[in-house]
Amino acid sequence: MEITLIRHGKSQWRQSGWLSPTEFAEWVKAYDLHGVSEDDDIPQITFEKVKKANWLVASSLPRAIHSANLLKPTCPTEVNHLFREVEMPVPFIYLPLKLPINIWLIMARMFWLCGYARNVESYHEAKQRAKLAADQLCKYAKEHGRIVVVGHGWFNRLLGRELKQRQWNLERDQSFRHWQAVTYKK
Repeated sequence: MEITLIRHGKSQWRQSGWLSPTEFAEWVKAYDLHGVSEDDDIPQITFEKVKKANWLVASSLPRAIHSANLLKPTCPTEVNHLFREVEMPVPFIYLPLKLPINIWLIMARMFWLCGYARNVESYHEAKQRAKLAADQLCKYAKEHGRIVVVGHGWFNRLLGRELKQRQWNLERDQSFRHWQAVTYKK
């Protein structure tokens, strides 16, 4: 049995600059609504994992669905909201503050990891969802043998931890860069 986690390609959404908290919240929404750039090189190993898969699951966010389509799976494909990315809280929503997008991204994720989850799924809740997703993948692996998930960096990390706790062995060092395939075997 084999489960491969693939992070989606780089987003088409390419806005840069300094943003207020409200503008950053809008940036996050726009990021979630876009597909991926088709200019990136997809590693051959990623294509091979998809080609050998008997079942593919994609997150319900457009960038994961678009990525799954670019990988051209020949096996049955399922879009499942359970595998979506963890949401990003927007700290300091009412402060008259402007920061670069990368700083907002780092701050939002750090605050989230520390327990701040203003109107989004908390870190604890995301870990619980990762447990449910890992249970689902283990079920699929028993039924289909080789499974591929096209998902997201942060949620794939949580999912990988859950698979390790279920005695799945990591095939090689993890990398959650865009288009990277991380495989667990049992």
